[in-house]
Amino acid sequence: MRIKRFEAPDTTTALAMVKQEMGDDAVILATRTIAAGRGSIVKKGQETKVEVVAAMDYDLEALSEAGALPRAEKAAPQQPPQQPPRREPPPEPEPLPVPAPPSALTGPGAIAVAGTDELPAIDRSTSHLEAHDLRRRFAGMLRQQHAVGSTPIRQPATPTIRRPTPPPAAKPAPDEVAQWRDQLIGQLAVARLPETPATNGPAIIALVGATGVGKTTTAAKLAAWFSLHHGLKVALFSMDCYRIGATDQLRTYAKIMRLPCEIVLRKQDLTRAIAAHADRDVIIIDTAGKSPYDETHVKELQEWFAANKAIAPYLVLSATTKKEDLANTVTSYRALAINGLMLTKIDETRTYATLCQQVVASQLPVASVCTGQRVPEDFMVADLPFLAKLFRRGWEAVVEERISGSGCNDWTVQPHREAP
Repeated sequence: MRIKRFEAPDTTTALAMVKQEMGDDAVILATRTIAAGRGSIVKKGQETKVEVVAAMDYDLEALSEAGALPRAEKAAPQQPPQQPPRREPPPEPEPLPVPAPPSALTGPGAIAVAGTDELPAIDRSTSHLEAHDLRRRFAGMLRQQHAVGSTPIRQPATPTIRRPTPPPAAKPAPDEVAQWRDQLIGQLAVARLPETPATNGPAIIALVGATGVGKTTTAAKLAAWFSLHHGLKVALFSMDCYRIGATDQLRTYAKIMRLPCEIVLRKQDLTRAIAAHADRDVIIIDTAGKSPYDETHVKELQEWFAANKAIAPYLVLSATTKKEDLANTVTSYRALAINGLMLTKIDETRTYATLCQQVVASQLPVASVCTGQRVPEDFMVADLPFLAKLFRRGWEAVVEERISGSGCNDWTVQPHREAP
């Protein structure tokens, strides 16, 4: 690599000098403004000039001396640059040779490649200090590459500690699994929903739960069950002011079933709406869904429900929720004095063991089961025989209920067994 410094009154002239003397393949390494006189520090009011340090991979002077190229004359900085003659592109550079020991490099621009950290001898008459500094750094890189390429550093091998692999856990026998499942199913309980007109004011059901578990759809199914099947007077309330379109969805259901619908955005609005519909048999409240880990949401619901002791919260659980999230959801909403569980999205999974285990662990009765998105068909009130069949046989039990006509499609009254 050849490195040379150029000085000119301005940058344009300096770059033209580089191009004329070193060709189009020259690389600009550094550009700075220096004082026109002696010294490189520019003082205020002093005349300045531009210094450009350029480099190239081959030496044009050596090629000129060998007769490969005509030697170009150096142009004065003050004269405009001349267009260099057109020349063929240089051959591809060969791989860098392994640097020779210090004794093999001689001359005013010698570089110590190995065995010394001292600066090389500087010929200030032919090159600038920065060029020598660049050469020294390039030589250090070559020395490092040579050392790595010739004598690679090998890390000592870390001894591998082989630990005995624990034997796989033995799978329980099918009889043990069936016995454990039957014990869980024997602990299930159901909650009764109102089926007769109210005598001491409306029954108020508030659906609470995490985001996306199907509270709004379940509220519409409940309203259809009470109004169409039992002939009760129903009113729908929406507290979901966070989700776009949530109130419109509930209003559409209410309009189809010709039921009143109230939008409740403040705590005092809830008290006023309940008083305005005191002649109704059932009031269903659709609350906003939030993360079960949001403690402020549960506290806010407690404050809203504290104004009326008749409000009965029911926790909506999705059958597709993971085991840990089901347990945390029940724990988070237990502060609301939950009256029962409403299971949704039974059709979106085919494994029910986790759901059964968490329902039993919650020690809360099941009030209803939703087996799809259709309103009002995919809904049934909780029934112990059906729950037992569901947790034993899976989705096949739901299919049999629909085919036999004893499930939710024909809207027949399901028998109930009260929780102990």
